[in-house]
Amino acid sequence: MKAAMAILRESCKESGAGNSRAAGFSLVEMLVVVAMLSVLMAATYGVMLPLRRSYTTQDVAAGAQQTARMAVEFMAKEIRLAGLNPTESGSDFFGFERASATDMQFTSDRVDRASGETEANGTVDDGNSERVGYFFEASDNSLRERRYEGSASQLTQSLVNNVQALRFRYFDADDAETATLADIRAVHISLTVEEPAGRDGLLQRTYATKVICRNLFQVNE
Repeated sequence: MKAAMAILRESCKESGAGNSRAAGFSLVEMLVVVAMLSVLMAATYGVMLPLRRSYTTQDVAAGAQQTARMAVEFMAKEIRLAGLNPTESGSDFFGFERASATDMQFTSDRVDRASGETEANGTVDDGNSERVGYFFEASDNSLRERRYEGSASQLTQSLVNNVQALRFRYFDADDAETATLADIRAVHISLTVEEPAGRDGLLQRTYATKVICRNLFQVNE
């Protein structure tokens, strides 16, 4: 830009010194300046475009990572309560009822203060989040939460869309993988989320954590 303006000023000086009747710029001079400005603008655009793409990709990556992290931590908070049975009474089972790679369900005995309870009652109620499950829905690639399965209060809702992979792994008291429901003491959760990132295509981010089910150590040992 500075070079183009310098050419204009120099041309103006030369025109004034050589011909007092000349004023303004000639067509050739204007075309030269326009050409130089076009080159400068193209160069600037060529520098800014990759930067813009980079910022877009970084924003999408951060968003996907945050979505995966929040979903996993949400599940982990509930899974930690699996097997909770403060009264250690009642005939209902508290712990894992289902445990596959993409589907789990567990129970816990909680105090439903909204209904007037002051202590746990030793039964799995059809409410108060005492039966909770998480699973991968392949029809729309979503992570879903299921509460109160088999009851009139059953509720299923989508937690996260664009899920590319969900995997649960289960471990016993010796930290060995297990498929036996009664032996589960910890759960490893891995969730992969995919988001579109413009010209960079689809971008995936994975978040994983391991959850210790402390109530199952206390009750089942």
